[in-house]
Amino acid sequence: MRLRHYLFLIVIFPLAACNLQNLQPSPNSSDIIEVQIRANEAYEKEDWKTAETEYKYLTQHFSGDAEPWFRLGNIYARTDHLDAAVIAYREALVRDPKNSKTWHNLGIVQLRQATNTFIEMLQYTKEDDPLNKRAKHVVNSVSDLMASGFEASADE
Repeated sequence: MRLRHYLFLIVIFPLAACNLQNLQPSPNSSDIIEVQIRANEAYEKEDWKTAETEYKYLTQHFSGDAEPWFRLGNIYARTDHLDAAVIAYREALVRDPKNSKTWHNLGIVQLRQATNTFIEMLQYTKEDDPLNKRAKHVVNSVSDLMASGFEASADE
């Protein structure tokens, strides 16, 4: 009988401790609104560090909304953290798969990533390599496309 009690305590105590560690007060709606205001203000001022911090908070505490993820994607794209931008845009699309602005910006970021790969390829391959010539063509074509205003990210 005593052995069963000990086994019970051995199994239950760690589980209870885990649950107690996860108990954090959830933010109330006025806190969320204040964070949203700070996030939007920082975003408008292009204070990317503050905006990133505030939008991350919103994604953690109000995870069902696509907008904070979209804004995080834009912040990462503008600060050249392209892998993080892709992740954020994908999270936004999980929540709102019909948002054309998110799809557009994700495509732009992935195009930039691909172009960076071709630029890196040019550094390691020989000039007379036929694929080097293709890479130059891709880089020039994408650069022309971006210069034409295609790269402008969709905001709001």
